[in-house]
Amino acid sequence: MRTPPSVHPFLARPTVPVVYDIRFPPSTLRFPRSSPYYRYSNSDLVVPLTPSRPRLVRIISKQFPWAFDVDYTERGESYSVTCLDVLTALHDALQETLADHEWGLADRVRKERMLRARSRRMRAERRLTLLKRVDWLGSHSLFKGLEKDEIFARGRMCPGTLEVSETWVVKFGRVTG
Repeated sequence: MRTPPSVHPFLARPTVPVVYDIRFPPSTLRFPRSSPYYRYSNSDLVVPLTPSRPRLVRIISKQFPWAFDVDYTERGESYSVTCLDVLTALHDALQETLADHEWGLADRVRKERMLRARSRRMRAERRLTLLKRVDWLGSHSLFKGLEKDEIFARGRMCPGTLEVSETWVVKFGRVTG
């Protein structure tokens, strides 16, 4: 049995040392005082996601229905996906406007949570805005790290989809305060 690759400690569950609300750009993330990385910033996350220096990474979640690929296979050999690349790609993808068919997939409870999340966002942004994919998470937009779950990954992807060995499951927690 192959040992799964390990993700960089910056983004590893369950002890992810970064505090990051995915509703905002990665430049807003911080490391708590209790973290050994307390004096680090988002620019310090420009390190390979895993020791294998992957050029293609897929991010999935049990908390949303999308799969996001960070693909550097067309770039030069020296490029690899970094921790910051993953957070940036995740943030950018979740800022997309929610499509009508995505809204249609949601049950009544999920729709109510999305509408509340949108209302909170509109108050913070002080402007009218459409639903975004990030609203799917409701109040659970706090990044809690990446982990391997190959059984979930195999069952999650549509048959015939390209398998990506560096597929990671992202977890989110409730934002408080």
